[in-house]
Formats: sequence, structure tokens, C-alpha cells
Amino acid sequence: MMLGDIRNLDQEKHLYPSAVRRGLEYIKLHQLENASPGRYELESGKMFAIVQEYTTQPVSGQQYESHYSYIDIQYLVSGTERIGWKRYDDRLKISLNRLSEDDIQYYESEAEKEFEAVQRRERRAGQDEGSDLIMEPGLFAVFFPTDLHRPCGHVHRESCIRKIVIKIHRSLVGL
Repeated sequence: MMLGDIRNLDQEKHLYPSAVRRGLEYIKLHQLENASPGRYELESGKMFAIVQEYTTQPVSGQQYESHYSYIDIQYLVSGTERIGWKRYDDRLKISLNRLSEDDIQYYESEAEKEFEAVQRRERRAGQDEGSDLIMEPGLFAVFFPTDLHRPCGHVHRESCIRKIVIKIHRSLVGL
């Protein structure tokens, strides 16, 4: 997982894999902030953008998700959003596997509670496995296939979100 600010892209772009850099530069140069919600092709099926608008929800009841084929760049245009993040762990149980149809799978919330208890013990031992990202306009997060994430969460209260998600096929970064 990577976290950054689009306003620092010129100084920091050398830190990102080439395909991630291209996705971020596309956001910056093509003003997708003003585009209608929907899907926009960037690199013939290997990279595309999704412009989204939605209202955040309470974190309780939300499930972590992951992707296998695509890396996500989630760039917040407006609003505030809490995104949970953690590394993949094989102790988590999959509640819905739609990898072959939509490149997404969700994880059971009961297994989540057990995993959270393990994480608390590991944190006390000095091993932190995840966190909540508080996203504000201009910030972006990059989620790789081993990064579980839980988008759409409230920060303090409901917020109307405008977001651009760039989907990058794993082959473009050598995975």
C-alpha cells in the first residue's frame, strides 16, 4: 500500500512504479475531477479509470475487499473518507468470491473480529498489521493485490464523496 498527495507528484513520481506513475499523471493532466461518473479507458483494457460518486457509510457492517488482477489507485476529489487497510492473511475467510467476474472478493466479518483480536495482540508485541486511512481531497492510496481495503467509511459523519479509481492490470507492474 502506498499513500500520497497528488500535489507532491512532481517531486515524488520517481518513487512509484511506471504504471502507477502513468495513472497518477493521467489524473493530474486530464481533469477527471470534472468528468461524469463512469468508466474511462486509458490503456486498452490494461488500465482504466472509474469516476465514482457516493455517500460514506458507518464502518460497522462493511467488509474488507481485495483484487487479484488489478491494482487500485483511489484518489479523493471531494469529501472525506475512512479507508481501512490491512495485509492479506490466510486466517481470513472469504465471504464472496467474484474474482472471475469482477476481480473482487470480500471477507467474512466474523472472521474479521477474530483477526482483529489477533492484530491487537500483535500490536502489543510491536507488530502493526493495518490501519485506517483518513482520506481528504488530493490524497491517493495505491492498493496492491495483497492489500485488503475497506473503502466508503465515515470519518465523523456521512460525507458525499467524489473519487477516481484507476485500475492497473498487474502485468503492467510485473506481478
